[in-house]
Amino acid sequence: MVNSVKVPAQRWVEEARRTLSEEGIEAVKVDRLAQRIGVSRGGFYHHFVDRADLLSRLLKLWYETILFVPLRLVLRNPADALRAVDEIVDHLIREDIYDPRFDLAVREWARSDPTVAVAVAGVDAKRIAALYEVFLAFGCGKKEADLRARVFYFHQIGYYAIGIDEPEPGRRERARTYVEILCGEANIARASAPAAGRKRKRA
Repeated sequence: MVNSVKVPAQRWVEEARRTLSEEGIEAVKVDRLAQRIGVSRGGFYHHFVDRADLLSRLLKLWYETILFVPLRLVLRNPADALRAVDEIVDHLIREDIYDPRFDLAVREWARSDPTVAVAVAGVDAKRIAALYEVFLAFGCGKKEADLRARVFYFHQIGYYAIGIDEPEPGRRERARTYVEILCGEANIARASAPAAGRKRKRA
């Protein structure tokens, strides 16, 4: 058996993430994690005060690493907005900055923990706000930008929530049609026009 003292704190947090994603929050317990890692539980207390401390760090990991919208998008005009949407969709399909299993597991955890529920609501608002900026860059008015941001976000979260499982080629094939529907043909046309660098309309 591995010396539990030598197992770093991050290994415990990563195992907690995997356990949460695979088995739910009730399985994220010290004994269960020690069993999965292959160590005694003693080493756990060299890094954490208690299970609550671990769960706090697990929630922090989710908050800092699960990105629905990439950071630092360039949004100067409609053409930039379309490139941003394509980048967002590409990341979602590749699941490289967004792990839907971890994200959905945290959402399920939020059903039984008010603190986590507040964190999830805050992250949802932050993601929708980022998408709102994308649709403003398309040239949408504020109301349209808000509605399209919400529909885009709820569509994608729902896609994972109902457990759709399809090969990546098929998903990519449908992605362009999804983008046209979710963004709107007029906005796509504006972004594709030679004058796509026009100023954003906010009225």
